[in-house]
Amino acid sequence: MRAQAKTSPATSGEALTHTPAVTLAAMLRDGQISACELMTACLERIAACEPQIRAWAFLDPDNAIGQARLADRRRAEGLPLGPLHGLPVGVKDVFDSFDMPSEYGSETLRGRRPTRDADAVALLRQAGAIIAGKTTTSEFGMYHPSTTRNPYDVYRSPGVSSAGSAAAVVAAMVPLALGTQHTASSTLPASFCGAFAFKPSFGFTSMTGSNVLVPRLAHVGFLARSSADLRLFAGAYHPPLSGAPFDDDRPPRLGVVRGAAWPAVDAGVRAAFDAFIATLPTTVAAVALPDEFDRAVEVAFDLLNAHLAFRFGSEPDETRHRYCRALQDGIAAGRAISATKYLADNASADRLAELASGLFDGHDALMTLSAPTEALRLEQGPGSGILSTPWSLCGLPTVSLPLLKGPQGLPVGVQLIGRRGGDDALLRAAEWLENASAARTDP
Repeated sequence: MRAQAKTSPATSGEALTHTPAVTLAAMLRDGQISACELMTACLERIAACEPQIRAWAFLDPDNAIGQARLADRRRAEGLPLGPLHGLPVGVKDVFDSFDMPSEYGSETLRGRRPTRDADAVALLRQAGAIIAGKTTTSEFGMYHPSTTRNPYDVYRSPGVSSAGSAAAVVAAMVPLALGTQHTASSTLPASFCGAFAFKPSFGFTSMTGSNVLVPRLAHVGFLARSSADLRLFAGAYHPPLSGAPFDDDRPPRLGVVRGAAWPAVDAGVRAAFDAFIATLPTTVAAVALPDEFDRAVEVAFDLLNAHLAFRFGSEPDETRHRYCRALQDGIAAGRAISATKYLADNASADRLAELASGLFDGHDALMTLSAPTEALRLEQGPGSGILSTPWSLCGLPTVSLPLLKGPQGLPVGVQLIGRRGGDDALLRAAEWLENASAARTDP
């Protein structure tokens, strides 16, 4: 076996955990660092930060180091290496994993141990990733606070159900983390915590073995610290996404959408967004949403509540009474939805998806905010996903980039929206926007 790579001061401990995933991937492939060194650095960082951030539902350091040793052995033996070889990844605890508990954030599933991986987790392992542990989630992914705290301010909300994944990435516990999204579960935590998030087009990868609440709304979510890292992460699932970034010689044509939810946007956040788009070195045009989009959030939550009532409503009373208030309320609301209304809502969702395809005439991507506010104080609740729910309902790919600051100096995400199936073009536009923002703020 080859000798372990020596760790230089530039790649030791704390510095390693803050290194971009794309750089770490290259260092691991080239033998500049070993998977054990990187995993050890991440575990040390987790030990230091976890008491305050509470991003993890399950950790087994021995398991993680064991996976890292296998990764190092694979490289030493000259075997083929996957695109995520040796990279520690956090996995939201709504995905099954054969070697860890999968409890979906619910005390009613305490001790649940699946015998096989969810398809999305199996793909991670095939790509060479090390599953560092399971990140926290609100119960069954509901709009309900989890135990996670915001890395910027532990007295503020980290967002909704993928908050553990977002916080773990931003706190440099792991370079990448897997989430999900039905309405706003990755976009909102990314905005509140200051992470980059990519929700691909509907159907991007199999959601089998995960907590699917509404089949037509179930998306995977990728959390990282840059657009390039998102591309690396998503490329493990769809290799064509690992290609070249957006051509800087042809900036993307951007359309700005606001819509019926815009009055809920905080005045200071709105001012920051307007100032941001005014300085972008590309064509930015206002795009009006058809009136049908005024009901998009209502339609999405009607569908969600109907499925909650179907899935959980027949559970014994003693079980249902242990569910979080958001889930209990959703079950009650779902029971009041008639079959006729459910079918009408599905038809409305189909119509909105059709209308959404027409919004991109003359535009490479649409742009709006990821959330109407910066992170709220804990007592104010987990935050609102009204600015991302319509795009989840339509199955469109989105990227959230933490490019703005709110009135309290906390991060706010800029949300880019792409054509359905146009994931590659959207990621290219996101990289351009990140670079343009950096150029705008550099002295």
